[in-house]
Amino acid sequence: MATASAQRIIQEGIARLQAVGMGHVRHEVEWLLSRLVGARPLELYLRDAPIPTPTVERFFSQIDARAAGIPLQYLLGEAEFFGERFAVSPGVFIPRPETEVIVDAALGFLRERERRLGRPLQLLDLGTGTGCIAVTLARALPTCVVVGVEVSWVALRAARQNVHRHGLSARIRLVQGRWGAPLRGGFDGLIANPPSVPSGQVDHLPLDVRREPRVSLDGGPDGMRELASLMEQAPRLVRGGGVVAFECGEDEVSELVRAASAASWVEAVAPIRDLSNRPRGALIHLR
Repeated sequence: MATASAQRIIQEGIARLQAVGMGHVRHEVEWLLSRLVGARPLELYLRDAPIPTPTVERFFSQIDARAAGIPLQYLLGEAEFFGERFAVSPGVFIPRPETEVIVDAALGFLRERERRLGRPLQLLDLGTGTGCIAVTLARALPTCVVVGVEVSWVALRAARQNVHRHGLSARIRLVQGRWGAPLRGGFDGLIANPPSVPSGQVDHLPLDVRREPRVSLDGGPDGMRELASLMEQAPRLVRGGGVVAFECGEDEVSELVRAASAASWVEAVAPIRDLSNRPRGALIHLR
């Protein structure tokens, strides 16, 4: 397609994605084109000048990649979390809106703990990925210090970029390692979104989800492997009176709550529900 109007290009992009069975794609197509031309999506429809051929070619290359299952966030190079933008690239787990609910539930307790203790909190983000949880905690609690741990060097580079982008390098420390292995403890709170998809279900996830790192998805035969490991580490890492917030799949929440309720170090546990009232994780208070 030679130079053409934005509206014509958008319609062609929509048609290509719908041809492979994708629905509700207009906003994705608009985002891809708007990023390439440096305009807001709405401004595309007010644009009189034709889109230059090199831009059109790059746009349809991205449309073809999206049709092949590449996540939209990888094509855009960023994802949104708590209203802020975070750099993301292939090999890095993409932030989800559902995780915002987990962080928000933890923040309600952490704000009160900070007020009660009268000192900056020490917080832990295990499996930090893009660093979106660590950054959100540091922004919401302006005196806290957050340690983010990540096993993937690819993800750790993205996290460092995002911490620097948000100007929080002085209060967020990033460490390479597996869960809490590199750490001694003494934290007031821990948040983690470990892989919790049963191994047998990973290959049946939507194509674009399967493009994300398998290590961020596969939670073992029953989806509980990493959650069980983190439950074992939590009392060593978090002070008495602190809080642990875990995100997991809907099918794993009841088992997580059961395991936490039976643990001697747990004072109280409650499921965390998303905006659709579906269970998304658990908030665990330590004795």
